[in-house]
Amino acid sequence: MDSQLLTYLKTKSKLAYAGIAIASWYCILASNASAQTTSTELAGALKENNDKIVPPTQISSTTNNSPTRQRPAPEVSEDGEDGGGNPAVDPQIAQVTTPITNIVLPTILSPLLFPNLLPQSTPIQPINSIFIKELLLAPNNTPAVPSENTPTPLKPGATKDPRFLIPPAETNPNLVDPFSTQVPLNGNKVSHFTRTVATAGYEAGPFRNSDLSFDIYRMIGAKNTQSVTADRVVRVKSQLDVVGLRTVTQNQDIIVSVAKPQNLLGVRQQISLDGNCLDGSGRTCTYLPGIKIDDSVIDPDKLQPRGVLITSQFGDVVSPSSVAAMREPGFQGGANGANYGIDLYIPAIGLVNLPPGTLATLTGERQEKISPGIAVNATQVSQDLANNGKESTLSRTIRSVNYINGDRNQLVNAFVNVAGQILPEFQPSIAPGEPGARIVVNPNLYHVANAIRIPDNSQTVFQSGTGYAASHGSDPRVPPGAKHLALWVGLSPVVEREFERDYRYITLRDPRIVTSGGGEGGTLPVDVNLNGFGFNSGGLKNAYGQGYVSVYNRDVQRVDIEKIRQRTDYYPHVSLTGANLNGNTQWRYFTGAIVNAGFQPKTASHVKAYVGTDYAIVNPRGLSLNVGGIGYLNPDPEYYSQLSTSVNQSISLGANPRNNLTLGINANYVIDGAIKIQSLPVRSAQSYVSAGMVANLGDVSLGGTQFFGNLLPESVENKTIFNVGWKITDRLKVGGFVSAFDRNMTKNPFGASLGFDLDPSSNSTLYLGWNAAEIDFRRTLGPTANIYKDNTVSVSLRYGF
Repeated sequence: MDSQLLTYLKTKSKLAYAGIAIASWYCILASNASAQTTSTELAGALKENNDKIVPPTQISSTTNNSPTRQRPAPEVSEDGEDGGGNPAVDPQIAQVTTPITNIVLPTILSPLLFPNLLPQSTPIQPINSIFIKELLLAPNNTPAVPSENTPTPLKPGATKDPRFLIPPAETNPNLVDPFSTQVPLNGNKVSHFTRTVATAGYEAGPFRNSDLSFDIYRMIGAKNTQSVTADRVVRVKSQLDVVGLRTVTQNQDIIVSVAKPQNLLGVRQQISLDGNCLDGSGRTCTYLPGIKIDDSVIDPDKLQPRGVLITSQFGDVVSPSSVAAMREPGFQGGANGANYGIDLYIPAIGLVNLPPGTLATLTGERQEKISPGIAVNATQVSQDLANNGKESTLSRTIRSVNYINGDRNQLVNAFVNVAGQILPEFQPSIAPGEPGARIVVNPNLYHVANAIRIPDNSQTVFQSGTGYAASHGSDPRVPPGAKHLALWVGLSPVVEREFERDYRYITLRDPRIVTSGGGEGGTLPVDVNLNGFGFNSGGLKNAYGQGYVSVYNRDVQRVDIEKIRQRTDYYPHVSLTGANLNGNTQWRYFTGAIVNAGFQPKTASHVKAYVGTDYAIVNPRGLSLNVGGIGYLNPDPEYYSQLSTSVNQSISLGANPRNNLTLGINANYVIDGAIKIQSLPVRSAQSYVSAGMVANLGDVSLGGTQFFGNLLPESVENKTIFNVGWKITDRLKVGGFVSAFDRNMTKNPFGASLGFDLDPSSNSTLYLGWNAAEIDFRRTLGPTANIYKDNTVSVSLRYGF
């Protein structure tokens, strides 16, 4: 079978499988949405204190080749804590974060997690006082004194909508709990209390261009309504309208250069031949073409000629003044600017060998150049909660229009944006309520909706899903489990890489003549062959020739340069995702595909399909387990298959809950993802096995992590890192880390950070970070190579208006 046809059929098969999976999942969601839910008690119980487990804050390093950019500032949680409050850490070291009263279990992509799993206990409360039993009216029973946030019943004589016992009415936003409207959106969290939040980040270092990034989003509209339907179902609807402006990585060049001292050989050859012209006039003619190579046509970086100067033609008449000049000792090309004969200068024809036993000192260097793009989006979030007294359903739909400046997939992405506006949303059904039922909303319904996997660094175009949860469990203090299924459509970054190899010379000392020789006269016959025409100078009258050779050497540094050019464009991405939250366990499952429509043939694969899952459990004694995996079809350095697991144990140190110790063991096995460009392997992640501890002693935290090398293929090598953090005041926090032992070629020996809450009420923070980096070129270039050192300073500011 023809190879092109075979490739076409394989590609179409992948697309067909992806389409079947998407269609099947869509049918499942639709059938779940149309099915009547029943009141069930889900197994398990959530411990009284709901813990939040969040991934550690990380400081980016100049040695990180990942093309995907980090957020410009540490993420700020809804309770005002931010990454700037944590001490500076090595990029692979975990941090203990301040817990809040909801459970969001970690993803498999943040495996180095040593959280405080048993924070101070906080009882679970219903999310809002508007959910009271009087909202489920029995026939002819109207509450005499409505709650402050209860929809006002119809006045006598008013037209009644038969669909409602209490018609929809807009709610005072100050009386709505922001927890019930909080939604993750493009890496941020928004609720109806969000106004304008601006985050700006700046990174600079001696071997990288300054990188300015920002992320601005603004709430331009928020509305909450509530009603009671004729079948006694309480409905609370919220709508958020958000616009955003942010930077995204578009072009990134990573340049590695190695300088080696050398002694170059160069040569200059000069020759001329003249005699009486063949027309018998007695004049003198030149019998070689005039060709000259001099400094004006020498490439100063390559030390090679970029061209030649044609100064005369074979048979040209030579002026008497030039003839007289050419008879002077030494090579003379003529007089008054004339140049006859051949004058060739080539600065680099070979090397002078170093003395035996001498090793040249090699100097390596790494540079990084980043050119960002701008992404603009306008988003509408719609959410509908329904409660019949026994159970609740939650439907959430996000529609967004995105534009990325400079992206090469504008046409395809425009179709995706249009599709996001017309795809139907999922609306679950719920059984009628009973008179006098007690309305309680299970907070896990919102937790699980926010826990589903959303692809990292991506732009949401469409998301619609449904969630279900029972309202009452066996223990009134512990909410039952919940589940959520969703379809996500968006745009995700795919990196195209090109490899370039080059070199240049840096002259350290001007050329010196090593040897030279030559002569001139008319007694030695010269054979000339020009374009197939040959003759001997012995047949010329008054023939005169010049011939000289000079050999030079010069001290230089040869700089060999290897460059990886990374171009990031956004491609359509469809993901089917779900999560189950039950007691102290969370299970997530997801599948999807990133599709190249074929307009960018340089991309490695047309379809990057994947399937994955992760499971996490936390028991009341402080032991947590997290295990997960993801597998990719056609992996690359950004999207690769991996397996990971972590086990952590939190131990209380006395009566003060701020004194505790957390021990952890973590492992991550990167199965694939490496690509080769010109035989150069490129990967963005490594496998590792590590063990660590974090001790929280009031306002001070101390931690350490040990990485064990050679246990997994392509793994991080042995290294030991210690970190410390100090909460000086409620608003000022400092920290630092040091690598006591590190056998990796690329390392971060030490770093420090400072975080300051400018305005805790608006989550406004200032973060300053400093991170040192080293690359030990001796590992690849030999013992005479250098250790490259770099420092990166980062500043980020988040301010809420």
